[in-house]
Amino acid sequence: MIMDYEFFNGFTPRIIEVAIRNKQVWEQLEYQLARERTGVHSLGYVYSGEGVLTFDGEEKSLAPGDLFQIWPGHPLRLTSSRSNPLHFYSFLFQYRTVQWDGGTMLSREASGKLPLQLGNAGPEQMALESVFREAYEQWHDKNNGYEWHVKLQMLNALRLIQGLGANREDHPGAVTAVQKAIQYMKQSFKENLTRDQLAENISLSPGYFSILFKAHTGVSPIRYLNKIRIDQSKLLLRNTDLPIKQIAEESGFEDSFYFSRLFQKETGMSPRDFRKS
Repeated sequence: MIMDYEFFNGFTPRIIEVAIRNKQVWEQLEYQLARERTGVHSLGYVYSGEGVLTFDGEEKSLAPGDLFQIWPGHPLRLTSSRSNPLHFYSFLFQYRTVQWDGGTMLSREASGKLPLQLGNAGPEQMALESVFREAYEQWHDKNNGYEWHVKLQMLNALRLIQGLGANREDHPGAVTAVQKAIQYMKQSFKENLTRDQLAENISLSPGYFSILFKAHTGVSPIRYLNKIRIDQSKLLLRNTDLPIKQIAEESGFEDSFYFSRLFQKETGMSPRDFRKS
């Protein structure tokens, strides 16, 4: 699974706690933690020891460098080795997803798992351990702005995890193909590009290209192309006195009325209002 950028663009977490499980905690718990039904999300990183996580019908062995997540509504059992106690940090959180439709913000509470490909941190092990440790220290130091700083640490952890997911991709050429398509969009956005033309440029079938592109970016190829065009129109609106119709054409839109509708949907304001803002 590649990181769903569209999902995480609207991902809005509320951190409840940054916790640690170590030998002292496990001794108090008699080396087992059980819940009949989980109530919050947890994103964890194991930095030493061994254990077993049983959750959502699956049993997973945990070792240093492993990442795992827990989400609400499921029975949980977490068992630590007695001879080599499990040590891990975890973000405990709730979240909502936010989307903008023109000037209207749509927000909904979510309870499902985050769309992440988790496993062992591998080459990012030191970086991820540092992020989780700093988040834990900042949370418990309670210095000014600690909640905001911890949220940034969590987002940084997600960024590092995304890189791991890309490295695990079964088809190494997939990332290169998507990057090549995006580069072609940036160079040729003024042209009347179609999905078939974009696919042909990187020697893929249109159907497979669409699936591959959305898996890596979270949106369709044409929507991504229109985002590039809208960003170009913002530059022209800010820095020139060109008429709206000409700006639409210079940005790759043949129809200025369609351009205005799409601009309104993407920014919440008309091109003229944007120019005045």
